[in-house]
Amino acid sequence: MAGEIENKSSMQSELNVKKLQLHWLLQITKAINYDLPAPQLFEVYQSVLKEHLKINKLILYIHEHQWHCMLKYGVSDEFHLELNEARLAEIEKIMTTGSDMPDWLSSFETIIPVNHNKQQLAFAFIGSSTHEDIINLKDVIPFIHTITNIIVVAIENKRLTKESIRQAQIEKELELAARMQSMLFPAHIPHNSRIDLAATYLPHQMVGGDYYDYIELNDDEILICLADVSGKGISAALLMSNFQANLNAKAPLSKSLIELVHDLNDSVNKSAKGEKFITVFLAIINTQERILKYVNAGHNPPLIYSGHEFQLLDKGTTGLGMFDELPFIHQGEVSFQPGSTLFCYTDGVVEQENSTGEAFGVDILMELIERNHQANSMKDLHVGVINSFNDFKKAEDPIDDVTLLSCRMLI
Repeated sequence: MAGEIENKSSMQSELNVKKLQLHWLLQITKAINYDLPAPQLFEVYQSVLKEHLKINKLILYIHEHQWHCMLKYGVSDEFHLELNEARLAEIEKIMTTGSDMPDWLSSFETIIPVNHNKQQLAFAFIGSSTHEDIINLKDVIPFIHTITNIIVVAIENKRLTKESIRQAQIEKELELAARMQSMLFPAHIPHNSRIDLAATYLPHQMVGGDYYDYIELNDDEILICLADVSGKGISAALLMSNFQANLNAKAPLSKSLIELVHDLNDSVNKSAKGEKFITVFLAIINTQERILKYVNAGHNPPLIYSGHEFQLLDKGTTGLGMFDELPFIHQGEVSFQPGSTLFCYTDGVVEQENSTGEAFGVDILMELIERNHQANSMKDLHVGVINSFNDFKKAEDPIDDVTLLSCRMLI
């Protein structure tokens, strides 16, 4: 008779536990469906374990870039576990072999792992239960495992959704910035009886830091510009936008290239506040006198190819925005006769490496210009250079923006 009563009591206790599990499984599901924030979901989870299952201690670690302790009760405030590689290896051994808990986990009964999409998301370290209807903790471990998985995966999905939304917003901002940046470039590149000018721009990212421009100063003079902002992204694009506005406003009014460069250095300093700088090549081509005057402000030296010889255009000053006042500035001047070719480029061209670590370099660029200098147009010359550039780097990703700007004197 006593055995029968004890058996009924045990069955009733088991039934009570099952009802409790079902009730809280429904409550947790509702909380997730109501899209409660992560802190409230953790509160629900802790309430189920602490208040209703009477689990006397819990530590929950979740992995978000690194391991974070998200919940802790039943242990002293000073108690701290650092889930380093050694301890993670110990946990893995416990999970696979069923070995005893190490000393640093000796006060806990079991470990509940949470895996999702082949990633380890969480570990819950569970103490014992003092619930009167829970005779053996093993009887409720599957339930604890279930709700731990549900809570942790739900929170991870919320995090991934937020991250996806944030990435989508960034993409939209970058698309807008890219469209705005494309408007900085000149609407057309001239090709007339006196000069043939071409430009090629291949951004490394959606928003790049390279910029080129062409400004007609008068009937005989044109100004060309090739620039590269230190850094990339939206901040570089904004600085370049400011530079473009200042260049177009100041160039027609400046008495000389040197005056223009000083003014542009001032404007870059005001905009960048010492955080970025711009390397710039500025040249004024006089198509009547067939003279090219230039200032190279820290940029890769452009090349002039004429009579089977090259000239490097390296006279100038430092990058704009490096100093409040330019420490020195020199203007170069060269003859630019019919058939002469000016070739400007950014560092994304010559610094590109192939699979063996060899850089494209200026020598290869000079060989290509010499080999293709009789191309029908500057555009054709650019096509030849870019094709050779792509053949050189093959499957290697571009390291930077690639920009070419070239001009040939025709008559």
